[in-house]
Amino acid sequence: MNASLLVGGLVAVAAALLSLPLRSPSDALFNTASVVAGVLALAIASGAWRQWAWARPHSLRWFVGGHLLGFVVWVLIAVALEGQLERMISFTVPIAALAFGSLALLTPYVSGAAAAERRLVVLAVLLVAVAVGTGLARHGDAESGRLELPPRSSVTFAGQA
Repeated sequence: MNASLLVGGLVAVAAALLSLPLRSPSDALFNTASVVAGVLALAIASGAWRQWAWARPHSLRWFVGGHLLGFVVWVLIAVALEGQLERMISFTVPIAALAFGSLALLTPYVSGAAAAERRLVVLAVLLVAVAVGTGLARHGDAESGRLELPPRSSVTFAGQA
């Protein structure tokens, strides 16, 4: 479980940063805090899935295959919700690809690392992920509600000095 949480914490920070330039379907529902929470929930599920898969023959196939199936299910959910929430696919699918792919590919390699065995390291990474997610939660793409002029252009015309 520690390896999945360690990878999940690192991926949650990357997913939060990835979500910033993407246009959210709803800034109230899909902000960096909810992205981090979703990735950390996926990391917990990934850790449980790893424990189950590792008790089976062909454990790596089960582990990676489960993540691939989870990603496909998420894409189908996003497609189904696109009618209710515009930009659901373009916002969530890249984040889901990062999360499912990173957890599937990195967790088996990190599981033997010394850092994954140290609970304080895992806890520190999780705290950083939560801090990044909550700290950036208000940096959405919604209109600010303030009337502003567009930024001043730096283009000069011929004849002007």
